[in-house]
Amino acid sequence: MIWLSYLATAAFILIVLSLGVYVALEMRILRISRKTERRRLTPLTEGTRPEQGALGGLDPHVSVLLPIHNEAAVVERLIDAVCALRYPPQRLEVLVLDDSTDHTSALARDCVERHERRGVNIRLLRRQDRSGFKAGNLMHGLKSATGAFFVIFDADFVPPRDFLLRCMPCFDDPALGYLQTAIGYENSNASFLTRFQAMEMGHQQYLTAGLSADGSMASLSGSSCIWRRTCVQELGGWTSDTVTEDVDLGYRAQFGDWKYAYLRDVVSMSILPEAISTFRIQRERWGRGLIHSAFLHVRKMARQRMPMLKRLHAVAMMFSSVLLASMYVLVLLGLPLNYLVNFDRIEVQAGAVMLFALVTLWSLATTLGARRRARPSDRPSVAATLWYNYLYIAMFVPMAWYYFVGGVRALLGVHGDFHRTPKGDVERGTALPPINRTLMVGEAFTFGYASVALVQAVRDGNYFLLPLDLTACVGFGMVLYWSWQEARLRQRR
Repeated sequence: MIWLSYLATAAFILIVLSLGVYVALEMRILRISRKTERRRLTPLTEGTRPEQGALGGLDPHVSVLLPIHNEAAVVERLIDAVCALRYPPQRLEVLVLDDSTDHTSALARDCVERHERRGVNIRLLRRQDRSGFKAGNLMHGLKSATGAFFVIFDADFVPPRDFLLRCMPCFDDPALGYLQTAIGYENSNASFLTRFQAMEMGHQQYLTAGLSADGSMASLSGSSCIWRRTCVQELGGWTSDTVTEDVDLGYRAQFGDWKYAYLRDVVSMSILPEAISTFRIQRERWGRGLIHSAFLHVRKMARQRMPMLKRLHAVAMMFSSVLLASMYVLVLLGLPLNYLVNFDRIEVQAGAVMLFALVTLWSLATTLGARRRARPSDRPSVAATLWYNYLYIAMFVPMAWYYFVGGVRALLGVHGDFHRTPKGDVERGTALPPINRTLMVGEAFTFGYASVALVQAVRDGNYFLLPLDLTACVGFGMVLYWSWQEARLRQRR
Protein backbone atom coordinates (compact mmCIF):
# COMPACT_ATOMS: atom_id res chain seq x y z
CA MET A 1 0.00 0.00 0.00
CA ILE A 2 2.94 2.32 0.70
CA TRP A 3 4.22 1.99 -2.85
CA LEU A 4 0.78 3.01 -4.18
CA SER A 5 0.93 6.10 -1.98
CA TYR A 6 4.35 7.04 -3.35
CA LEU A 7 3.21 6.35 -6.92
CA ALA A 8 0.10 8.54 -6.59
CA THR A 9 2.10 11.33 -4.95
CA ALA A 10 4.79 11.14 -7.63
CA ALA A 11 2.20 11.30 -10.45
CA PHE A 12 0.58 14.32 -8.82
CA ILE A 13 3.89 16.17 -8.32
CA LEU A 14 5.08 15.32 -11.86
CA ILE A 15 1.95 16.79 -13.44
CA VAL A 16 2.23 19.93 -11.29
CA LEU A 17 5.92 20.42 -12.17
CA SER A 18 5.23 19.89 -15.89
CA LEU A 19 2.45 22.47 -15.70
CA GLY A 20 4.85 24.87 -13.94
CA VAL A 21 7.42 24.63 -16.74
CA TYR A 22 4.72 25.06 -19.38
CA VAL A 23 3.22 28.14 -17.69
CA ALA A 24 6.67 29.74 -17.26
CA LEU A 25 7.43 29.30 -20.96
CA GLU A 26 4.01 30.61 -21.93
CA MET A 27 4.45 33.72 -19.77
CA ARG A 28 7.65 34.48 -21.67
CA ILE A 29 5.90 34.17 -25.04
CA LEU A 30 2.98 36.29 -23.85
CA ARG A 31 5.44 39.03 -22.94
CA ILE A 32 6.88 38.87 -26.46
CA SER A 33 3.35 38.88 -27.90
CA ARG A 34 2.54 42.09 -26.02
CA LYS A 35 5.57 43.74 -27.58
CA THR A 36 4.64 42.63 -31.09
CA GLU A 37 1.06 43.83 -30.55
CA ARG A 38 2.36 47.39 -30.35
CA ARG A 39 3.81 47.11 -33.84
CA ARG A 40 1.26 47.49 -36.61
CA LEU A 41 1.51 46.15 -40.14
CA THR A 42 1.35 48.76 -42.87
CA PRO A 43 -1.70 47.90 -45.00
CA LEU A 44 -0.82 47.21 -48.64
CA THR A 45 -3.54 48.24 -51.05
CA GLU A 46 -3.70 48.35 -54.81
CA GLY A 47 -2.94 52.06 -54.75
CA THR A 48 0.36 51.58 -52.88
CA ARG A 49 1.61 48.37 -54.47
CA PRO A 50 4.86 48.49 -56.44
CA GLU A 51 4.30 48.48 -60.17
CA GLN A 52 6.61 45.48 -60.56
CA GLY A 53 4.41 43.23 -58.47
CA ALA A 54 4.44 41.64 -55.06
CA LEU A 55 7.83 39.90 -55.33
CA GLY A 56 9.84 42.49 -57.20
CA GLY A 57 8.81 41.09 -60.61
CA LEU A 58 5.56 39.82 -62.06
CA ASP A 59 2.94 38.84 -59.52
CA PRO A 60 3.38 35.11 -58.85
CA HIS A 61 0.75 32.68 -60.06
CA VAL A 62 -1.46 31.70 -57.12
CA SER A 63 -3.76 28.66 -56.82
CA VAL A 64 -6.54 28.83 -54.23
CA LEU A 65 -7.47 25.33 -53.00
CA LEU A 66 -10.92 24.88 -51.44
CA PRO A 67 -11.33 21.35 -49.99
CA ILE A 68 -15.02 20.69 -49.28
CA HIS A 69 -17.10 17.73 -48.14
CA ASN A 70 -20.87 18.04 -47.64
CA GLU A 71 -20.70 21.77 -46.88
CA ALA A 72 -24.04 22.87 -48.34
CA ALA A 73 -24.56 25.50 -45.64
CA VAL A 74 -21.40 27.47 -46.46
CA VAL A 75 -20.00 26.40 -49.83
CA GLU A 76 -21.58 29.20 -51.90
CA ARG A 77 -20.40 32.03 -49.68
CA LEU A 78 -16.90 30.53 -49.63
CA ILE A 79 -16.66 30.42 -53.42
CA ASP A 80 -18.17 33.91 -53.75
CA ALA A 81 -15.66 35.35 -51.26
CA VAL A 82 -12.64 33.73 -52.93
CA CYS A 83 -13.76 34.86 -56.39
CA ALA A 84 -13.92 38.43 -55.03
CA LEU A 85 -10.22 38.45 -54.01
CA ARG A 86 -8.31 41.39 -55.47
CA TYR A 87 -5.40 40.06 -57.49
CA PRO A 88 -4.40 40.13 -61.17
CA PRO A 89 -6.99 37.71 -62.65
CA GLN A 90 -4.53 36.20 -65.13
CA ARG A 91 -2.29 35.17 -62.21
CA LEU A 92 -5.02 33.58 -60.08
CA GLU A 93 -6.87 30.26 -60.29
CA VAL A 94 -9.48 28.79 -57.96
CA LEU A 95 -9.84 25.02 -57.56
CA VAL A 96 -12.94 23.76 -55.74
CA LEU A 97 -11.94 20.29 -54.48
CA ASP A 98 -15.32 18.61 -54.02
CA ASP A 99 -15.48 15.36 -52.06
CA SER A 100 -19.18 15.74 -51.29
CA THR A 101 -21.74 12.96 -51.27
CA ASP A 102 -24.84 15.16 -50.96
CA HIS A 103 -26.41 18.15 -52.74
CA THR A 104 -23.32 20.26 -51.95
CA SER A 105 -21.92 19.13 -55.31
CA ALA A 106 -24.85 20.65 -57.21
CA LEU A 107 -24.56 23.93 -55.29
CA ALA A 108 -20.82 24.07 -55.89
CA ARG A 109 -21.20 23.30 -59.60
CA ASP A 110 -23.82 26.01 -60.11
CA CYS A 111 -21.72 28.54 -58.22
CA VAL A 112 -18.57 27.65 -60.19
CA GLU A 113 -20.41 27.93 -63.50
CA ARG A 114 -21.80 31.34 -62.49
CA HIS A 115 -18.31 32.67 -61.80
CA GLU A 116 -16.91 31.03 -64.94
CA ARG A 117 -19.39 33.06 -66.99
CA ARG A 118 -17.95 36.19 -65.32
CA GLY A 119 -14.49 35.24 -66.57
CA VAL A 120 -13.08 33.90 -63.30
CA ASN A 121 -10.44 31.18 -63.70
CA ILE A 122 -12.20 28.57 -61.56
CA ARG A 123 -12.57 24.80 -61.82
CA LEU A 124 -14.49 22.10 -59.96
CA LEU A 125 -12.49 18.91 -59.31
CA ARG A 126 -13.99 15.64 -58.04
CA ARG A 127 -12.44 12.30 -57.10
CA GLN A 128 -13.67 8.73 -57.44
CA ASP A 129 -13.42 8.15 -53.68
CA ARG A 130 -12.44 9.96 -50.45
CA SER A 131 -9.19 8.10 -49.87
CA GLY A 132 -6.98 10.09 -47.52
CA PHE A 133 -9.89 12.39 -46.58
CA LYS A 134 -8.84 16.07 -46.58
CA ALA A 135 -5.14 15.30 -47.07
CA GLY A 136 -5.96 13.12 -50.07
CA ASN A 137 -8.24 15.81 -51.46
CA LEU A 138 -5.49 18.42 -51.21
CA MET A 139 -2.98 16.10 -52.87
CA HIS A 140 -5.48 15.51 -55.68
CA GLY A 141 -5.81 19.27 -56.14
CA LEU A 142 -2.02 19.68 -56.07
CA LYS A 143 -1.75 17.62 -59.26
CA SER A 144 -3.99 20.04 -61.17
CA ALA A 145 -2.83 23.31 -59.59
CA THR A 146 -0.53 25.47 -61.70
CA GLY A 147 0.35 28.15 -59.14
CA ALA A 148 3.73 28.79 -57.55
CA PHE A 149 1.82 29.32 -54.29
CA PHE A 150 -1.15 27.53 -52.74
CA VAL A 151 -3.76 29.35 -50.66
CA ILE A 152 -6.01 27.10 -48.56
CA PHE A 153 -9.41 27.94 -47.08
CA ASP A 154 -11.67 25.50 -45.28
CA ALA A 155 -15.34 25.59 -46.24
CA ASP A 156 -16.50 27.83 -43.39
CA PHE A 157 -13.97 30.62 -44.07
CA VAL A 158 -14.49 34.04 -45.63
CA PRO A 159 -11.22 35.85 -46.45
CA PRO A 160 -10.96 39.65 -46.77
CA ARG A 161 -10.81 40.92 -50.36
CA ASP A 162 -7.25 42.24 -49.95
CA PHE A 163 -5.98 38.94 -48.49
CA LEU A 164 -3.47 38.25 -51.28
CA LEU A 165 -2.38 41.88 -51.64
CA ARG A 166 -1.35 41.97 -48.00
CA CYS A 167 0.14 38.48 -47.77
CA MET A 168 2.09 37.88 -50.96
CA PRO A 169 4.78 40.55 -50.35
CA CYS A 170 5.99 38.47 -47.39
CA PHE A 171 7.28 35.88 -49.84
CA ASP A 172 10.04 38.24 -50.94
CA ASP A 173 12.04 36.05 -48.56
CA PRO A 174 12.85 32.89 -50.60
CA ALA A 175 13.23 30.87 -47.37
CA LEU A 176 9.63 31.57 -46.32
CA GLY A 177 7.81 28.27 -46.83
CA TYR A 178 4.38 29.15 -45.49
CA LEU A 179 2.40 31.97 -43.99
CA GLN A 180 -0.44 31.78 -41.49
CA THR A 181 -3.00 34.55 -41.03
CA ALA A 182 -5.37 35.30 -38.15
CA ILE A 183 -8.89 33.93 -37.79
CA GLY A 184 -12.01 35.65 -36.47
CA TYR A 185 -15.33 34.04 -35.58
CA GLU A 186 -18.71 35.25 -36.74
CA ASN A 187 -20.72 33.43 -34.07
CA SER A 188 -18.39 33.91 -31.09
CA ASN A 189 -21.22 35.39 -28.97
CA ALA A 190 -23.84 32.73 -29.77
CA SER A 191 -23.39 30.98 -26.39
CA PHE A 192 -20.92 30.41 -23.59
CA LEU A 193 -19.58 27.42 -25.55
CA THR A 194 -18.71 29.60 -28.56
CA ARG A 195 -17.31 32.35 -26.31
CA PHE A 196 -15.08 29.75 -24.68
CA GLN A 197 -13.83 28.56 -28.07
CA ALA A 198 -13.24 32.11 -29.28
CA MET A 199 -11.21 32.88 -26.14
CA GLU A 200 -9.23 29.67 -26.41
CA MET A 201 -8.46 30.14 -30.10
CA GLY A 202 -7.76 33.84 -29.58
CA HIS A 203 -5.24 32.91 -26.91
CA GLN A 204 -3.55 30.44 -29.26
CA GLN A 205 -3.29 33.07 -31.98
CA TYR A 206 -1.87 35.55 -29.49
CA LEU A 207 0.79 32.98 -28.55
CA THR A 208 1.53 32.27 -32.21
CA ALA A 209 2.35 35.95 -32.74
CA GLY A 210 4.92 35.72 -29.94
CA LEU A 211 6.36 32.41 -31.13
CA SER A 212 6.71 33.81 -34.65
CA ALA A 213 8.47 36.95 -33.39
CA ASP A 214 10.75 34.80 -31.21
CA GLY A 215 11.63 32.45 -34.07
CA SER A 216 10.28 29.48 -32.10
CA MET A 217 8.23 26.55 -33.39
CA ALA A 218 4.49 27.08 -33.76
CA SER A 219 1.50 24.99 -34.78
CA LEU A 220 -0.21 25.71 -38.11
CA SER A 221 -4.00 25.94 -38.17
CA GLY A 222 -4.19 24.77 -41.80
CA SER A 223 -6.73 27.24 -43.17
CA SER A 224 -6.37 30.88 -44.19
CA CYS A 225 -2.74 30.14 -45.00
CA ILE A 226 -0.39 30.23 -47.99
CA TRP A 227 2.19 27.62 -48.95
CA ARG A 228 5.10 27.95 -51.37
CA ARG A 229 4.81 25.18 -53.96
CA THR A 230 8.48 24.19 -53.79
CA CYS A 231 8.17 23.82 -50.01
CA VAL A 232 5.15 21.50 -50.27
CA GLN A 233 6.78 19.42 -53.00
CA GLU A 234 10.04 19.11 -51.10
CA LEU A 235 8.17 17.83 -48.05
CA GLY A 236 6.10 15.35 -50.07
CA GLY A 237 2.81 17.15 -49.51
CA TRP A 238 0.03 16.38 -47.06
CA THR A 239 -0.19 12.91 -45.53
CA SER A 240 -3.30 11.04 -44.44
CA ASP A 241 -1.36 9.18 -41.74
CA THR A 242 -2.70 11.73 -39.24
CA VAL A 243 -6.04 13.55 -38.93
CA THR A 244 -4.20 16.85 -38.35
CA GLU A 245 -2.43 16.89 -41.70
CA ASP A 246 -1.92 20.66 -41.46
CA VAL A 247 -0.01 20.44 -38.16
CA ASP A 248 2.05 17.56 -39.52
CA LEU A 249 3.11 19.47 -42.65
CA GLY A 250 3.90 22.57 -40.56
CA TYR A 251 6.16 20.55 -38.26
CA ARG A 252 7.97 18.98 -41.21
CA ALA A 253 8.55 22.41 -42.77
CA GLN A 254 9.98 23.84 -39.56
CA PHE A 255 12.26 20.83 -39.08
CA GLY A 256 13.68 21.59 -42.52
CA ASP A 257 15.19 24.84 -43.71
CA TRP A 258 11.87 26.62 -44.23
CA LYS A 259 10.66 29.62 -42.29
CA TYR A 260 7.09 30.52 -41.41
CA ALA A 261 5.39 33.86 -40.76
CA TYR A 262 2.24 34.86 -38.92
CA LEU A 263 0.19 37.93 -39.91
CA ARG A 264 -2.08 38.83 -37.02
CA ASP A 265 -3.81 41.73 -38.78
CA VAL A 266 -4.98 39.80 -41.85
CA VAL A 267 -8.17 38.19 -40.53
CA SER A 268 -10.42 35.66 -42.25
CA MET A 269 -13.80 35.00 -40.66
CA SER A 270 -14.88 31.49 -39.69
CA ILE A 271 -17.69 29.69 -37.81
CA LEU A 272 -17.37 27.89 -34.48
CA PRO A 273 -19.26 24.69 -33.54
CA GLU A 274 -22.40 25.63 -31.59
CA ALA A 275 -23.50 22.14 -30.51
CA ILE A 276 -21.67 20.36 -27.69
CA SER A 277 -21.69 17.10 -29.69
CA THR A 278 -19.89 18.79 -32.57
CA PHE A 279 -17.40 20.38 -30.19
CA ARG A 280 -16.52 17.14 -28.40
CA ILE A 281 -16.08 15.21 -31.68
CA GLN A 282 -13.87 17.96 -33.09
CA ARG A 283 -11.68 18.15 -29.98
CA GLU A 284 -11.21 14.39 -29.76
CA ARG A 285 -10.01 14.45 -33.36
CA TRP A 286 -7.70 17.40 -32.67
CA GLY A 287 -6.31 15.72 -29.55
CA ARG A 288 -5.73 12.47 -31.43
CA GLY A 289 -3.97 14.19 -34.30
CA LEU A 290 -1.88 16.55 -32.15
CA ILE A 291 -0.70 13.82 -29.79
CA HIS A 292 0.08 11.51 -32.69
CA SER A 293 2.01 14.27 -34.48
CA ALA A 294 3.98 15.09 -31.32
CA PHE A 295 5.23 11.53 -30.86
CA LEU A 296 5.68 11.09 -34.62
CA HIS A 297 8.08 14.05 -34.80
CA VAL A 298 9.72 14.06 -31.37
CA ARG A 299 12.87 12.33 -32.67
CA LYS A 300 13.25 14.87 -35.46
CA MET A 301 12.88 17.65 -32.93
CA ALA A 302 15.50 16.06 -30.66
CA ARG A 303 17.97 15.92 -33.56
CA GLN A 304 17.42 19.57 -34.49
CA ARG A 305 20.21 21.97 -33.61
CA MET A 306 18.57 24.78 -31.64
CA PRO A 307 19.20 26.78 -28.46
CA MET A 308 17.96 25.15 -25.27
CA LEU A 309 15.25 27.77 -24.69
CA LYS A 310 13.82 27.28 -28.18
CA ARG A 311 13.98 23.51 -27.69
CA LEU A 312 11.95 23.88 -24.49
CA HIS A 313 9.39 25.99 -26.36
CA ALA A 314 9.22 23.33 -29.10
CA VAL A 315 8.63 20.58 -26.54
CA ALA A 316 6.01 22.66 -24.70
CA MET A 317 4.18 23.47 -27.94
CA MET A 318 4.28 19.94 -29.35
CA PHE A 319 3.30 18.20 -26.10
CA SER A 320 0.78 20.72 -24.75
CA SER A 321 -1.95 18.29 -25.88
CA VAL A 322 -0.35 15.51 -23.83
CA LEU A 323 -0.23 17.85 -20.83
CA LEU A 324 -3.92 18.67 -21.26
CA ALA A 325 -4.80 14.96 -21.51
CA SER A 326 -2.84 14.34 -18.29
CA MET A 327 -5.18 16.74 -16.50
CA TYR A 328 -7.84 14.04 -16.84
CA VAL A 329 -5.49 11.67 -15.03
CA LEU A 330 -5.38 14.25 -12.26
CA VAL A 331 -9.19 14.13 -12.06
CA LEU A 332 -9.06 10.32 -11.81
CA LEU A 333 -6.56 10.66 -8.97
CA GLY A 334 -9.07 12.78 -7.03
CA LEU A 335 -10.63 9.79 -5.26
CA PRO A 336 -7.58 7.55 -4.57
CA LEU A 337 -5.59 10.55 -3.34
CA ASN A 338 -7.99 10.68 -0.38
CA TYR A 339 -6.78 7.26 0.78
CA LEU A 340 -3.22 7.09 -0.54
CA VAL A 341 -1.73 10.49 0.23
CA ASN A 342 -0.99 12.12 3.55
CA PHE A 343 -2.10 15.72 3.07
CA ASP A 344 -0.22 16.79 6.18
CA ARG A 345 3.05 16.32 4.29
CA ILE A 346 4.59 19.62 3.30
CA GLU A 347 5.46 18.54 -0.28
CA VAL A 348 1.85 17.53 -0.95
CA GLN A 349 0.47 20.78 0.44
CA ALA A 350 3.04 22.79 -1.53
CA GLY A 351 2.13 20.86 -4.70
CA ALA A 352 -1.57 21.54 -4.23
CA VAL A 353 -1.02 25.25 -3.62
CA MET A 354 1.33 25.41 -6.62
CA LEU A 355 -1.27 23.69 -8.82
CA PHE A 356 -4.01 26.18 -7.93
CA ALA A 357 -1.64 29.15 -8.30
CA LEU A 358 -0.44 27.98 -11.71
CA VAL A 359 -3.97 27.36 -13.00
CA THR A 360 -5.08 30.80 -11.77
CA LEU A 361 -2.06 32.56 -13.31
CA TRP A 362 -2.43 30.69 -16.61
CA SER A 363 -6.17 31.35 -16.87
CA LEU A 364 -5.80 35.08 -16.18
CA ALA A 365 -2.99 35.34 -18.74
CA THR A 366 -5.09 33.36 -21.23
CA THR A 367 -8.02 35.72 -20.76
CA LEU A 368 -5.76 38.72 -21.29
CA GLY A 369 -4.27 37.23 -24.45
CA ALA A 370 -7.67 36.29 -25.83
CA ARG A 371 -9.09 39.74 -25.18
CA ARG A 372 -6.08 41.43 -26.78
CA ARG A 373 -6.52 39.28 -29.89
CA ALA A 374 -10.29 39.82 -30.09
CA ARG A 375 -10.16 43.50 -29.01
CA PRO A 376 -13.67 43.38 -27.50
CA SER A 377 -15.54 46.58 -26.79
CA ASP A 378 -17.21 45.29 -23.59
CA ARG A 379 -15.65 45.93 -20.19
CA PRO A 380 -17.10 43.41 -17.69
CA SER A 381 -16.90 43.97 -13.95
CA VAL A 382 -14.21 42.32 -11.85
CA ALA A 383 -16.74 39.88 -10.37
CA ALA A 384 -18.05 38.91 -13.82
CA THR A 385 -14.49 38.52 -15.12
CA LEU A 386 -13.54 36.21 -12.26
CA TRP A 387 -16.72 34.14 -12.66
CA TYR A 388 -16.29 33.65 -16.38
CA ASN A 389 -12.61 32.98 -15.81
CA TYR A 390 -13.55 30.13 -13.47
CA LEU A 391 -16.03 28.69 -15.98
CA TYR A 392 -13.33 29.01 -18.62
CA ILE A 393 -11.01 26.89 -16.46
CA ALA A 394 -13.79 24.38 -15.78
CA MET A 395 -14.35 23.81 -19.53
CA PHE A 396 -10.79 22.55 -19.88
CA VAL A 397 -11.60 19.57 -17.66
CA PRO A 398 -13.99 17.90 -20.15
CA MET A 399 -11.59 18.98 -22.90
CA ALA A 400 -8.91 17.02 -21.05
CA TRP A 401 -11.22 13.99 -21.30
CA TYR A 402 -11.60 14.44 -25.07
CA TYR A 403 -7.83 14.74 -25.52
CA PHE A 404 -7.27 11.77 -23.22
CA VAL A 405 -9.53 9.60 -25.40
CA GLY A 406 -7.85 10.98 -28.51
CA GLY A 407 -4.44 10.11 -27.09
CA VAL A 408 -5.52 6.56 -26.23
CA ARG A 409 -6.95 6.07 -29.72
CA ALA A 410 -3.74 7.43 -31.25
CA LEU A 411 -1.72 4.89 -29.22
CA LEU A 412 -4.08 2.17 -30.47
CA GLY A 413 -3.30 3.16 -34.07
CA VAL A 414 -6.54 5.02 -34.91
CA HIS A 415 -5.01 7.77 -37.03
CA GLY A 416 -7.38 8.21 -39.97
CA ASP A 417 -10.88 8.21 -38.47
CA PHE A 418 -11.92 11.62 -39.82
CA HIS A 419 -15.31 13.26 -39.23
CA ARG A 420 -16.02 16.71 -40.64
CA THR A 421 -17.19 19.44 -38.29
CA PRO A 422 -20.79 20.62 -38.89
CA LYS A 423 -20.98 24.39 -39.25
CA GLY A 424 -22.80 26.70 -36.86
CA ASP A 425 -26.41 26.12 -35.83
CA VAL A 426 -27.74 25.11 -39.25
CA GLU A 427 -26.33 21.58 -39.08
CA ARG A 428 -27.41 20.55 -35.57
CA GLY A 429 -29.39 17.63 -37.00
CA THR A 430 -26.37 16.05 -38.68
CA ALA A 431 -25.86 12.35 -37.90
CA LEU A 432 -23.23 11.83 -35.21
CA PRO A 433 -20.42 9.23 -35.30
CA PRO A 434 -20.23 6.53 -32.57
CA ILE A 435 -17.36 8.29 -30.77
CA ASN A 436 -19.84 10.96 -29.64
CA ARG A 437 -21.75 8.46 -27.49
CA THR A 438 -18.50 7.09 -26.04
CA LEU A 439 -17.37 10.56 -25.04
CA MET A 440 -20.77 11.41 -23.56
CA VAL A 441 -20.82 8.22 -21.47
CA GLY A 442 -17.38 9.16 -20.20
CA GLU A 443 -18.67 12.61 -19.27
CA ALA A 444 -21.50 11.11 -17.21
CA PHE A 445 -19.15 8.65 -15.50
CA THR A 446 -16.59 11.34 -14.67
CA PHE A 447 -19.25 13.69 -13.32
CA GLY A 448 -20.44 10.94 -10.95
CA TYR A 449 -16.88 9.98 -10.07
CA ALA A 450 -15.86 13.58 -9.30
CA SER A 451 -19.02 14.04 -7.22
CA VAL A 452 -18.12 11.01 -5.08
CA ALA A 453 -14.54 12.28 -4.75
CA LEU A 454 -15.85 15.71 -3.69
CA VAL A 455 -18.07 14.24 -0.97
CA GLN A 456 -15.27 11.99 0.24
CA ALA A 457 -12.81 14.89 0.37
CA VAL A 458 -15.23 16.85 2.57
CA ARG A 459 -15.78 13.85 4.88
CA ASP A 460 -12.05 13.21 5.26
CA GLY A 461 -11.18 16.89 5.62
CA ASN A 462 -8.83 16.81 2.60
CA TYR A 463 -9.69 20.36 1.60
CA PHE A 464 -6.78 20.65 -0.82
CA LEU A 465 -8.72 18.34 -3.16
CA LEU A 466 -11.95 20.37 -3.08
CA PRO A 467 -11.07 22.86 -5.88
CA LEU A 468 -10.06 20.04 -8.26
CA ASP A 469 -13.12 17.90 -7.57
CA LEU A 470 -15.53 20.85 -7.61
CA THR A 471 -14.14 22.22 -10.89
CA ALA A 472 -14.46 18.77 -12.49
CA CYS A 473 -18.10 18.62 -11.38
CA VAL A 474 -18.79 22.10 -12.80
CA GLY A 475 -17.07 21.38 -16.13
CA PHE A 476 -18.72 18.02 -16.76
CA GLY A 477 -22.00 19.33 -15.39
CA MET A 478 -22.02 22.07 -18.04
CA VAL A 479 -21.40 19.74 -20.98
CA LEU A 480 -23.97 17.22 -19.73
CA TYR A 481 -26.55 20.00 -19.41
CA TRP A 482 -25.81 21.16 -22.95
CA SER A 483 -26.09 17.54 -24.15
CA TRP A 484 -29.53 17.32 -22.56
CA GLN A 485 -30.56 20.57 -24.24
CA GLU A 486 -29.28 19.34 -27.59
CA ALA A 487 -31.11 16.02 -27.25
CA ARG A 488 -34.38 17.86 -26.59
CA LEU A 489 -33.81 20.06 -29.64
CA ARG A 490 -33.10 17.04 -31.84
CA GLN A 491 -36.34 15.41 -30.68
CA ARG A 492 -38.33 18.50 -31.64
CA ARG A 493 -36.83 18.42 -35.11
